[in-house]
Amino acid sequence: ILQIVIEITKNNKIRIEILTKKSIKEKLLEYFRLTYPNSRIIYLQNSITELAIYLGVNRSALSRELGNLKEEGIIDIKNKKITLLYKKNNK
Repeated sequence: ILQIVIEITKNNKIRIEILTKKSIKEKLLEYFRLTYPNSRIIYLQNSITELAIYLGVNRSALSRELGNLKEEGIIDIKNKKITLLYKKNNK
């Protein structure tokens, strides 16, 4: 039971760190950094709608920001596969 409580606490801490970011871009980059710390290729397990809910943002705004990140060369996205094209800073 203690292990479950530790895991829930860890997940809540990560979500709080993500939600404290102001912009959708910051929230996405923090989500990538904290949720997938050792990976440059991310396979989204959830839909964009579910990710938007998790990040506390509008789905269409999230889709637009993902497109912006792709145009800026920060990510490449194909279906549910996101490739990070930048070096993550692990704080």
